[in-house]
Formats: sequence, structure tokens, C-alpha cells
Amino acid sequence: MAVQTSAVSGPSQNQPRRCVLGPLLLLLAGSAVLMLGSDSRPSAGFVSGLPDANRDVQVGMAAYKIDVRKRLLYEGTTKRLYLRRLQHRRWCATFPYPRIWGFVMKWNDKTGEGIILEQEKKRNYLVIRDDISKSYHNYKTLMKFSMVEFFATDELDSKTKMLMAKNVTGMHGTYVKSSQEYIELMLRKGNFPKRWKDDPEDYKDIKKVGEYYLNPKWACGWTP
Repeated sequence: MAVQTSAVSGPSQNQPRRCVLGPLLLLLAGSAVLMLGSDSRPSAGFVSGLPDANRDVQVGMAAYKIDVRKRLLYEGTTKRLYLRRLQHRRWCATFPYPRIWGFVMKWNDKTGEGIILEQEKKRNYLVIRDDISKSYHNYKTLMKFSMVEFFATDELDSKTKMLMAKNVTGMHGTYVKSSQEYIELMLRKGNFPKRWKDDPEDYKDIKKVGEYYLNPKWACGWTP
């Protein structure tokens, strides 16, 4: 009597087995990318739900973020510097001339005169050494191509027939940047002086060494 064999509900011996290792690695790689791309900081709800979640713990776990309102309120700076800016603006409002910004296009250490191009690049102003209000050195100079702030007056210079720039300071009433030539003289002297301790008489015996392209041989008639 023939015995009838029942079909086995499983893969046959001739059917190839499926490899699950590839999809598993792909799934692990995708989850790792999602974890790295997401914010790893704990949420504020989780931190506040801790039993001993005082302010130090919350700050340490980055629960607090910088308030964007404060950054906009203080113009991207600190409250102390912002109050200084307000005081400077109130001081500027007491004068009849407008307070504008400009770029130092030329400066001559020998004559103590320079030319400032206002920010709209429509007019040049003449500045002299005595009209520099804030400087870290007794011998006041201006660095070329630095940005400054000044009063645009209607006074004309008798020689150059240019308008005068008064009370020249840095941006928002800060200190101006001294000329690179004078800074190099102080450095070559040996001991760089502290603020308002420099004496220009100490640097008269030091030969000024400028850039090679300022030499008349290579300047092609151009003078700074």
C-alpha cells in the first residue's frame, strides 16, 4: 500500500534562502542618520519633569536657549554696550551737524591731515589731527581704509576748499584705529607703550620703513 506524503509548509531544499542581513544593515544606517540629524538636546518638558530639575541642571542640559528678542533689543550686543551707544546718540543730538560714517581714504603722518569719504561715497571731508576725539595714543593718527564716525560740518578749509570733519571717533563713539606706520614705529622701539603713554619724540631717530610699492621708483607717480 502506497503511503501518501503530505506537503511540508516550508521552503524546499532547492529554493534559495533569503538574506536578511542587507536590509537590517540598511535599516540601522538610516536610523543612525536620523539620530545624528535630529537635535540631541533634551526637550524642556523632559528636563522640567525631572525630580531635582533646578535652574543649574536645566542650563547644564541646554534647556534654555538665547532669547532672540534680547538680541534684537540690544542690536546684537550686550546691554552695557547698548547703553553706551544710547548715551553717545544723545550726545550727538546736542550738535547742529549730522553725525555720519565714512572711510579713511588718505592719511599723512607728517602733516597730520587726512581725507574721509562719507558712507554714501558722494563727498570727501578733510580731517586734521586735532579733530580726532578718541584715540588710544597721544599722537593721534588714523588707519587707512578704516571706518570712522564724524560730524559733517559746513566749514570749508581755506587751502583745500574741502568740508571739515569734526569730532572723529570710531563706530558708535568708540576709539579710532591708529595708523599702521605709527604702530610699527612703536613696535620697533622695543617696548610697546600702554594707552596714552606714547611720546612721538621717542621715535624720531627710527627710520620709517614703508611698503615697497610706496617707493617713487615703483609707485608710478601715485602718492598716498
